[in-house]
Amino acid sequence: MNGPKLLFVASWVLLLLVSAVIAIGSLWSLRVAYFRPADNLSRTVSIEDIRSIGGDEAVQDYRGRRATAATWALGYAILSGLIAAFPYRRGERWSWWALFLSMGLSQVLSLARVVALGATLGAGTAGSLFAFFLLALLAGMPRMFFLSSDL
Repeated sequence: MNGPKLLFVASWVLLLLVSAVIAIGSLWSLRVAYFRPADNLSRTVSIEDIRSIGGDEAVQDYRGRRATAATWALGYAILSGLIAAFPYRRGERWSWWALFLSMGLSQVLSLARVVALGATLGAGTAGSLFAFFLLALLAGMPRMFFLSSDL
């Protein structure tokens, strides 16, 4: 197996792995939202603190937001995995751009929380996802843009 072909295989395999990790993480977060009685908003604010401020309705709203975020993440993970497994693997250039724009924009906006809000909780996850997706997409660039798709 020559270098560019090996890089491309590594590219779509890494994209599939990152998509699977996102799916597993989102299912875990969904489980926490639906079934875990003790959940924390942050390192210092517990679910009981939320209840003492806003009552049971605030707790339900908080869990609802977690469930919404988890289901959106799951939907994205499934979609990115399917794109990586089929059109990206076939070398369809639009799929590279779709993955780049969707992951790049979403994670850059997520990382903006540090500057705009001063909130660092969760920024490490966004940065890691962005780095792995970018690494995978950069590994696929020779095949997608510079070499024949007959590799």
